[in-house]
Amino acid sequence: MRIKETVSLTGMKRAVAEHMVMSHQQVPSVTVFADLEMDALLTFKREMLDAAAAEAGIRLTLTPIVIKAVAVALQRFPLLNATIGEDGIQLLDEVNIGMAVALPDGNLIVPVIRNAGSMTIIEVAQELNRLAAAAVAGKVSLNDVRGGTFTVSNVGSVPGTLWQTPLVNHPQSGILALGRVREAPVVRDGQLGVGRLMGASLSFDHRVISGLPASEFMACLAELLRMPEMVHAAD
Repeated sequence: MRIKETVSLTGMKRAVAEHMVMSHQQVPSVTVFADLEMDALLTFKREMLDAAAAEAGIRLTLTPIVIKAVAVALQRFPLLNATIGEDGIQLLDEVNIGMAVALPDGNLIVPVIRNAGSMTIIEVAQELNRLAAAAVAGKVSLNDVRGGTFTVSNVGSVPGTLWQTPLVNHPQSGILALGRVREAPVVRDGQLGVGRLMGASLSFDHRVISGLPASEFMACLAELLRMPEMVHAAD
């Protein structure tokens, strides 16, 4: 077998590779999966949020709403907003959500939305847009990528992608991967119908949190997305 081409591991690509190897070696991670119902959220977005986003000069996607819901859920499950040190598990007082962004050159960067729980959905969207644009333009500052306490990765833009088992971004204790929204059969009140579901997977550090509370976090997130007025009320 002959080598066609060698891609150098330099700069950012090497740094990311080394960090992923370290995370894989040091974090005993487990993943739980869920299908999140999105019908109520899509309706709420269209009827309650799109006009406000247009006034702010932005196009609102589902991601900022889900990030806000994640921030609310993390406040109820602080072990997923924690890190582990020599003295034990350290619960963190800020909810700073890193959003994984793929760059045009194939590299990955994780800008951080700080204090996401105290921001409105529109403010989360504005900050997410700013960070994504800065990442693509190569203008992300060190402060933009420091201090994350939990990470969200969205692979929903890739057709056919339902699930992902992401590596926990050490020293964080959890990472949530979001799939695409799709139509699927659902049963409500004993009746079969068509609903819109989004696959999601939560990988977590099993030293910090066990499977039951991690699954309860996913159930909490599912409830928030089924009742998005609760997320909006947290603004």
